[in-house]
Amino acid sequence: MRHVLVALVMTTAALLWPHRALAQSAPDLSGNWIRGGGPVVFSKWQFTETGERRFKSYDFMKDDPAYECIAASWSRAWMNPNVLVRITQAADSVRLQHEFMDIDRRVPLVNPAIPVPKRSALIPKMPTLGRSAAWYDGDALVIDTVGIPDGWMATMEQWAGLPQSPQMHTVERLRRSGDALTIEMTHFDPAYYRTPVVVTIPYRRTDWELMPYGCDPKEARVVAPSPR
Repeated sequence: MRHVLVALVMTTAALLWPHRALAQSAPDLSGNWIRGGGPVVFSKWQFTETGERRFKSYDFMKDDPAYECIAASWSRAWMNPNVLVRITQAADSVRLQHEFMDIDRRVPLVNPAIPVPKRSALIPKMPTLGRSAAWYDGDALVIDTVGIPDGWMATMEQWAGLPQSPQMHTVERLRRSGDALTIEMTHFDPAYYRTPVVVTIPYRRTDWELMPYGCDPKEARVVAPSPR
C-alpha cells in the first residue's frame, strides 16, 4: 500500500508541477537580449492552393497590423531589428518583455504530456498572438502557441504577406550558446502550407536596458513599408 501511495504522489506531482526536477538543469536565459548576430533565415515553404491565393491577396498598404500598433505574429515580434527582449525565469513561468510594441508576455510552465495545458491569457491589444504554454526540453525553452486568428506570419522584407490561418500552431525553441540566443520557430498551418515553415532568428546578450516602444497608430500609418 505504501508503494502505491508513493507512486500516486509522484504521479500527481509530475502532473501538477513537472519542472521541479528540471529546474536545476534548465538553461539560463534570463537577461536582456537584442536582435542581431546574423540574418533571419526562413525555410522554403510550399503553399496550398488556398495559401497561394491568400499570399497574393496581401496589400502592404492596408494589411499590416503594425499600422494599428499590433504585432502580426511571434515571428514578426522576434524579427524586428535592433529591439530588446528581457527574459525572466521563475519556478512556474517565464516572462518575456519585448521592446517591440511593448509586449509583456507571461507564459506558464506546464507538463507537455497534458493534452490541454494551462496557457497564458490573451495579451491586451495583441489578438494576433494567441495563447502560449512553455516547458524545458534539455537545453531549450519551448513555447507552444495556439489560438491564432487569420492574419499574417510575416510583414517584413521578402517574406511580407506570408499568411497564417486559425489552424496555425507555432512552436518556439530558445537556445543559448554563450552570449548568443537562437530562436527557432516552427509554424504548422495545414490550411495554408503543405509543410511546416521554420524561421531562425539570432539574438545576442546586451547591457542595454529595455525602453518603451511607444507605438502610436497615428504615427505608424505615416510611413508605409517597402513592397516585397
